[in-house]
This record gives sequence, C-alpha cells and structure tokens, in this order.
Amino acid sequence: MTAKDFEQASTAIVNEISICVKQLDFSPLEVLLREMQSAKRIFCIGAGRSGIMLQAFCMRLNHLGLQAFMLGTVSCPPTEPGDLVIAASGSGENAGVVAILQKAKKLGAKTAAFTASSNAGIEPHTDTIIRICAPNGLVNDGKCSSQPMRTLFEQVSFITYEVLIALLRKQCGTSEREMAERHANLE
Repeated sequence: MTAKDFEQASTAIVNEISICVKQLDFSPLEVLLREMQSAKRIFCIGAGRSGIMLQAFCMRLNHLGLQAFMLGTVSCPPTEPGDLVIAASGSGENAGVVAILQKAKKLGAKTAAFTASSNAGIEPHTDTIIRICAPNGLVNDGKCSSQPMRTLFEQVSFITYEVLIALLRKQCGTSEREMAERHANLE
C-alpha cells in the first residue's frame, strides 16, 4: 500500500458518507429529538456493529445527563410508559430487535429505529423510522458502496447519533465541562 492508495480509499469512503448524510430526511430526526427530550428514560438495542455504534450513543446520552441504558445489560431497569426505545438494524429484520420493539410497544414505550431497509420488518413496531440510504445486505458487491457489508450504514448511523448529541446539547444548554463531569472516573 502506498500513501496514494490510502488517500484514494479514504477519499472514496468520506465521499460515500457525505452523499449518504445529505440524503437523510430530517423530519423523523426532528421527531426523535423531541421524543428523546421528553422521554423518562432511553433504551438502546442493536446487534453486532450497529449495537456497538448505539453503545457509544448511549454513553453520550448519559454524559448529557439523560438516563440511557443498553438493553440486555444486567443493570438495565424495566421499560415502562414514558420511556423511549431506540433500535438500529441495517436489514430491519433482526429477530431479536424486532421482538424487543414489539414488546416495548406493548409496554407503552415510544419506539424509534435506524435502518437501511426500505421495507423493514421492524416498521409495524416502530413509531419513528430513520432510513439511511446505504446497503442493507450482508453482501453488496460494491453496487452502492465500495465498503463491505453494512459498513456505510454503521458509519452514517454513528455520525447521525453524534449530530443528535450536538443538537440535544445545544437545546439543553449542557456544557462540555458538565458532560465531562458525568464521564466514568474508574478507568
């Protein structure tokens, strides 16, 4: 690999992300922002790399002073009306994520989901869908992205989460110093 190879690959990836971000519909994100501000607690669920991106988002929500939990952890409290469950599933078909959203709705929680699918199985159980125009299959053969699998979905999801944090921080008037005070100190 040469420096030129690295530069070409990174430029291609950044361009893909930029195009994908520009295609996002802000109206469901606006709804999600309101839901996050009014939720008693926020629960996050996602499998694989989508779940890892949500873990980072959940951590930042806590840094903002919101009560946020990753579903499936031993310290996760029960979900109840007034809570918000945010899911991420590139395919929109992960059986575990679908089941959690279905149960959350039955328990009276609001639900939101990030997906790359235009016809996702999670839809009937989701109040707010944020669609990311990216490959949603395990193999995309370079048709929509030079990156393998659902990488573009995961990257744009993460950037979208960071934008949501920035907007929430501004709306809440939370300083970076306040966020830092909520950062783990037993590391």
